[in-house]
Amino acid sequence: MQSLFLSGAASLLLAINPSGDLERKVELMKQEIDTLQVKVAADIKPWYESIPTLLSAAALLFSFGTTFVSYRRTTIQDIQSKRQELRGLLQRLAKLPQENVETMKKYADDPAAMQTISSFINQENTFLVAQAVELAKRLPRQMVSAPEFLAIATALQAAYELGPAEEFLNYASQVAKDFNTKIAVIRATANLKFLTGKPEEGRVDYQKALSIFAAYTNFDDFTKTATNVYTHVAWAYSEANINSFDLAEQQLENAQSLLAKLPPSPGSANLNAQVSQTTHRIQAGRGTPHQGTTIYSPH
Repeated sequence: MQSLFLSGAASLLLAINPSGDLERKVELMKQEIDTLQVKVAADIKPWYESIPTLLSAAALLFSFGTTFVSYRRTTIQDIQSKRQELRGLLQRLAKLPQENVETMKKYADDPAAMQTISSFINQENTFLVAQAVELAKRLPRQMVSAPEFLAIATALQAAYELGPAEEFLNYASQVAKDFNTKIAVIRATANLKFLTGKPEEGRVDYQKALSIFAAYTNFDDFTKTATNVYTHVAWAYSEANINSFDLAEQQLENAQSLLAKLPPSPGSANLNAQVSQTTHRIQAGRGTPHQGTTIYSPH
């Protein structure tokens, strides 16, 4: 293209001034064209050297940044809102068993009224625990604590949702860190195995609860003994629920043997009273299974 242009320019110059110094004029034009080409090439810079391009890129990055920060803030607020709602549901669910017991005592002489009120309490439990399950599953797993999973499992068990109850006990077991929560989850899991027709697996879990201090060695003797006594009591109730009363009484005898090693104290007296009360209830209930009994672990 350049050679054609120069050829045309030379022809034009020859026509205008045939006697002139054609070579000199062509050389001057070539220099001017070279200068223009250098200037054009200098004006075409890489994108990272172009200020307008850099400004546009910076604006785009800033837009992405503000969008991410806004999304992150919204997500955190949503999680906090769900956690607060879940906490409120669990607080209400925790009060329902107490209200049910109070109803049974208050209306002991009026079975019809007691049954009606208890049915309403059970309906509320079923409704609230369904909401709690939905919220817990919508939250990141690490944002729900082991006691919260355990509380949901307990409420599900009270609503006879034994499959989901086992699922949430597994969640609780996966995230449980402290001693109290771990042993509460183990006991609850063992009791659920009894209720679902798997007593042999439940006995394995109760034995696991009795061996928990192999991993927690920094507790005093009273704490260890009291914890194991409560485990034997819970085990006894589970055996009684399936009419295995001989095995239930064996667990209570094991609890008494542990208590005999404790020095007299208000704590040991309280333990003795609880074991005696449990013994009386189980002996009185021989031949009458306590279906659906829930064992609450001491904390």
